Amino acid sequence: MGIINVGQVSSTIGVKFGGFSGSGAYPSVTSADAGLLIYDTALNKLIIWDGSAWNEIKQTGGVLDGSTADLANGSALAILVDMTAAGASASDILAREGPNYLNPAKFAGSNSSAAAFQVWCDMTTEGGGWTLSMKYDRTYVESNSFNPYSMEDKGGRTYTNNTGLANLNANGTAYETLDVRDLITFNKTLGSGLYGGRWMMHCCTDLGSGAGRAEYTGSTFNSANTASTSRTAGSSTSLSHSPIFSQFHANMIANPSNLWNTDASWITNSGGGSSTTYQDYQNSTDITNYGGGCFYKLGNDAQNPSTAYIQTNAGNIDSTSDQSYGGRVLRQDILDGQSMFSICNREGSVYCSGSNNTSLQGHNSPAFQWGFDSRDDTQQTYGYGNNSCIGTHCNSNSGSNYRPGKRMNYMFVR
Repeated sequence: MGIINVGQVSSTIGVKFGGFSGSGAYPSVTSADAGLLIYDTALNKLIIWDGSAWNEIKQTGGVLDGSTADLANGSALAILVDMTAAGASASDILAREGPNYLNPAKFAGSNSSAAAFQVWCDMTTEGGGWTLSMKYDRTYVESNSFNPYSMEDKGGRTYTNNTGLANLNANGTAYETLDVRDLITFNKTLGSGLYGGRWMMHCCTDLGSGAGRAEYTGSTFNSANTASTSRTAGSSTSLSHSPIFSQFHANMIANPSNLWNTDASWITNSGGGSSTTYQDYQNSTDITNYGGGCFYKLGNDAQNPSTAYIQTNAGNIDSTSDQSYGGRVLRQDILDGQSMFSICNREGSVYCSGSNNTSLQGHNSPAFQWGFDSRDDTQQTYGYGNNSCIGTHCNSNSGSNYRPGKRMNYMFVR
């Protein structure tokens, strides 16, 4: 191998290593090249070749634990992974629960000049490593004449009111959101995509301020078919299936650019085309083939989650059982499913835990549902179970069959 041009050597500013964007761009090397250092511009990390494999250079001081803006990381999961690699104890990692400085856009490469800001991180639930990514305030929406009552076209695709995600409180907005696509892009570099950039956690509490993890943890994580009820959680109440977990579809993990894209040409709106081609969130084969699925637990290791704990009534959470078709949603390559929306041929767009019908043109009582604008700027005019859903309103109505079961509704991503 010839001489490697390191790019720049300076007595005043140090050595600048040549950049390579992702492992697929790394140079071809042999065992004789052990000790070679490169800079991965996708990960923003130094990488060393040990003669048999490429390894990240780990920090012995100043681990990116999110404690300051200078120590911002890309996600809560990255904080967990980096602290673990640096030898931090379990209690040290748990102590990072709460607001941490993150910079998903910079670490994901979508905006290298983005500044760090604080985001609430759950470092405990089912292994921890959860970044608060969307928040919705039922009470604000109803007091603001339902304008809007969905995540519009911004949910999961923009940094809108994102500084409010430093806490779990109501902050005088209908919703707050990160660009979830950045989290998927960055998190899937952790563990070669085996555990990162795959998961969502949906939860809720009735407490408008001062909430912590205890206030949204109504679930006991021990049953696949708990009917939705109100349950005491910390100093408030939550729903008995909060938190519940879901998985991004396989095509979104591979290429998240179209996640919840309400303006895509394939969005059907009302009367714009229909299909009954589905993937089943309750079917292990479909989960393997297409991703997706709903789960009542994932296990206690964030770096080794399990898809074995399938929630069997996620499409009909009012009951302890579900129809055989309860977990059906649009397949990931069909119409609105290409944006990971669950339903077609209806007003508004929706991502939910199961349609509980065979037409895929609406839902009944899903465990969670997140509503968005449709391509024609309509919002949902659905209905669902009695105070039983996590997420957004599905109608401009404060009746119990149209509103989330609790005031504050959260989606975390890992």
